[in-house]
Amino acid sequence: MLIRLIRPFFLVRIGVMRSDRIGHFALETELWLLEQEAGVASRPKRSIDIWFAPEPIANRVLHKMWKQVLNIWPNWLMVSVFRFNNLIPGAAAHQINKTTATCLDVHNLLDVYPPRLKFTATQIKQGHAGLAKLGIKPTDRFVCFIVRDSAYTKKAFPEKDMSYHDFRNCDVNDYVAGAEALADRGLFVLRMGSVVSKPLISGNPRVIDYANSKVRSEFMDLFLGAHCEFNVSDGLGFYAIPAMFRRPNAYVNYSPFFMYYSSRACDLGIAKTMIDTATGKRLNLTEMGERGVARFGETSQFTKAGVSVKSNTPSEIRDLMLEMLDRLEGKWISEAIDDELQQKFWEKYSEIIGPDREIFHGEIWSKYGAQFLRDNQDWID
Repeated sequence: MLIRLIRPFFLVRIGVMRSDRIGHFALETELWLLEQEAGVASRPKRSIDIWFAPEPIANRVLHKMWKQVLNIWPNWLMVSVFRFNNLIPGAAAHQINKTTATCLDVHNLLDVYPPRLKFTATQIKQGHAGLAKLGIKPTDRFVCFIVRDSAYTKKAFPEKDMSYHDFRNCDVNDYVAGAEALADRGLFVLRMGSVVSKPLISGNPRVIDYANSKVRSEFMDLFLGAHCEFNVSDGLGFYAIPAMFRRPNAYVNYSPFFMYYSSRACDLGIAKTMIDTATGKRLNLTEMGERGVARFGETSQFTKAGVSVKSNTPSEIRDLMLEMLDRLEGKWISEAIDDELQQKFWEKYSEIIGPDREIFHGEIWSKYGAQFLRDNQDWID
């Protein structure tokens, strides 16, 4: 009632953070701040924004860091205030607007503005101590990678049926060849994750199953994601940590197809492919558009359409990882056909995802895997 009474003179707005999933908690919050700074979203004059982060909180260290830049009040007070506000007419005026497209940088702001959060000298020292326990010196280069499976969501959300996302799951064994190829180039490679279905098995000492190590912690999750050379992800939420600290992401097995992260010039990736279950034939982009599967986002949709979603092969994953490293090191050698293939792919991609092009994408700055396009030119048709 008080905030209603003072509204003509001073506006109080309340915001609910997406704190239960690390991707939203990290990048959606970052993008909200960037949209404010860029003028995409306006903040009323003579106003104050008050946030709260409902339980469960995906990363409590990140929660503390967000308190450095946001006015976050305790749940015991704000949950009741938020609910009561919604029972009174005029509630919308006291709610903080959401980002344009949740975790998607549709305004291409991440490549323009610096990160909102910084690590303190004490935190950096703590991070280096964690690296030392993994056998990594502060001067060593390392890459993170994370593989989606059903283990985390089953533990974090036991009351929910998350099988609608099963088509996005992958096998960590498919990533070993790529991880070892990077290790052979002198980098450490860390398998990320807090709850995983099976261990990473590799004979290379530079390939480390951090997810199953005693070093793994919420703080180290943030520190590693913020300081890696790049991160390899299938679009799982951890990708948001490197993105919010402006580290590159290399995407393999990306899904759903229509939401491919396209906004950053440093990013590179390839998506899962789709197979006609009756014929066993891979669908090309035109067929994906004609059958509507390019816009599917749930397992049941593919099943009803008679289509299975196929993971990238270990060699495709390895090639993409090495292409990313070569590009970052300035060793990538372009071929005459590469620009033509990129243009052809993105034009076709924009066509087959239809109106989702405007909803989930701004200017397309990232690249699709050049080696994949060279090897699969018939797929672009």
